[in-house]
Amino acid sequence: MRRWLALVPVLLLAGCDALNPALQYQEAARQLRFSLDRVEPQLELAYPLERSRLRLRLDLGVDNPTDVRLRTRRVAGDLHLLAQGGDHALGTVAFPEGMDLAPKGRSTLRAELSFGYGDLKAAWGPLSGAVLHRESATWTLAGEARFEVLGLEFGVPFRTRTSSGS
Repeated sequence: MRRWLALVPVLLLAGCDALNPALQYQEAARQLRFSLDRVEPQLELAYPLERSRLRLRLDLGVDNPTDVRLRTRRVAGDLHLLAQGGDHALGTVAFPEGMDLAPKGRSTLRAELSFGYGDLKAAWGPLSGAVLHRESATWTLAGEARFEVLGLEFGVPFRTRTSSGS
């Protein structure tokens, strides 16, 4: 019983992190900074138009300013194009492979996506303006990075954007 009583002051001085070390990882994950570093669209026009495709190469950068090494289980988000006065949903981007996030370091996730004309019919005009005519546009990615630490799974939401065109 005296051992337990001696442990109480130690726990009070150490705080909750001593009871749940996963809290340190969760706090570190909340400090991550995400950036959409590259959006490289390529329209592949075909006849008939229904055979046309949009191919995208995306680079999602992640800065880890903490002293904690983290590893994502998966990262996913919804990709939108803000162009010609509207917000156009393009689809979901998934980075299913994990990514190691070194302490005080920067990592990059890369994805290559392909969408058919049928998937993007409503956004085809703004897409072709942004890609073919280099009109002003903003690409946004809003999603969540998922982590598992000490058997506890949690997610960290993020939102990032980049502009293109004139």
